[in-house]
Amino acid sequence: MGCAAGQVPVAIAELADVEAPDHARIHETEEHYKGAIMDVVVDTLSLAGGAPMRREYIEHDDAVAVLALRGSEAGAGEEMLLIRQYRHAVRRIMWEIPAGLLDVEGEDPAAAASRELYEEADLVGGSLQRLVGMYSSPGCSTELYTIYVARGCVEADTPFERTEEEAEIERYWVPFGDVLEAVRRGDLRSPTLVSAVLAYAAGAAL
Repeated sequence: MGCAAGQVPVAIAELADVEAPDHARIHETEEHYKGAIMDVVVDTLSLAGGAPMRREYIEHDDAVAVLALRGSEAGAGEEMLLIRQYRHAVRRIMWEIPAGLLDVEGEDPAAAASRELYEEADLVGGSLQRLVGMYSSPGCSTELYTIYVARGCVEADTPFERTEEEAEIERYWVPFGDVLEAVRRGDLRSPTLVSAVLAYAAGAAL
């Protein structure tokens, strides 16, 4: 297989992101804002002897998300759980999958995924399998998402009492194929939903 000028061939076995904490020389770190779930940091750094530069980024709690699936009542393929809620930063009411922060000290990500499934969708039990991981915006944030597939969940005996914007959450079971088509059209833009749907569809196609 050929490659364009300036590109280095990469063996499939090497196709993985690499941790490189010492790749940049950090001259100074300033904390510009400290919040409940995120801090805004500015580093002055240089790369391979280059001129110093400043980079702003957000130190953010990691998070989990859950693609919950069930068989359709009509037997026409799987349905997935969607929730719908308002996101103020982008001024949109968005279709999403249950998700939340790893903000409980020492909590296992899979346990956090189960907790979020209950807190946002009133579902409990079932099985969890890791689907995919992703940085939400690696150019400016440290937040790492781990997305799970959940099957066999049942309705909780006691619904979770949601507050603030989460009190408006609406819940729907939607055919997976319909969601996939909406993602392909560009009508759904939640990063966790899009990543989960495309990763699951890719796996199903293998």
